[in-house]
Amino acid sequence: MPLPRKKDAGSSGAPVLNISRAHVRLIDVEEHVEPYTITRKSDNATFTLDPQFSCTVEIVDDGQGGDDNGARFFESFRYKQDKSGNWFNQENSKLGMLTSVVKPGYFEDPSIPDLEASDLEEFEMLCRIKPKKNSSGQAIGSTVEWDTMQALPEKPVATAPAETEDDPEDHFSDIPF
Repeated sequence: MPLPRKKDAGSSGAPVLNISRAHVRLIDVEEHVEPYTITRKSDNATFTLDPQFSCTVEIVDDGQGGDDNGARFFESFRYKQDKSGNWFNQENSKLGMLTSVVKPGYFEDPSIPDLEASDLEEFEMLCRIKPKKNSSGQAIGSTVEWDTMQALPEKPVATAPAETEDDPEDHFSDIPF
């Protein structure tokens, strides 16, 4: 008798999310300013990764009823390399967009300090979360769609109602009894 079949979901165990407007928080942020090597736990294969900020993205509010609130996935925001081999934060990139959200005016104003991991730890923003696909098109997790990142809206400051010296009875004077 043949053994039963089981379809490989191909997933790394990371959630595959599709959220059009999520409120997210960045946690466990690390900055790597030089290429670095990692070892995959499952088979001890090693990979060299480009300089980047790596972090965990946590869904604070999925805007869709809360089923995905609290879900987490790994994300990276990579530096770019020029023809001379120098690494830099490019404005029109995933890291560049994140930098512009965290530090508005960063690319226009050289007096704004460089982005650091401490700027990103616990940082919250709005963005689209979409399925991350491997080279064969199979969904293997989730990723932030870089061109949808935006700052959270400013919370309106509550103001105390203006005090008036009119008599509360005046508000009801035209009501017949």
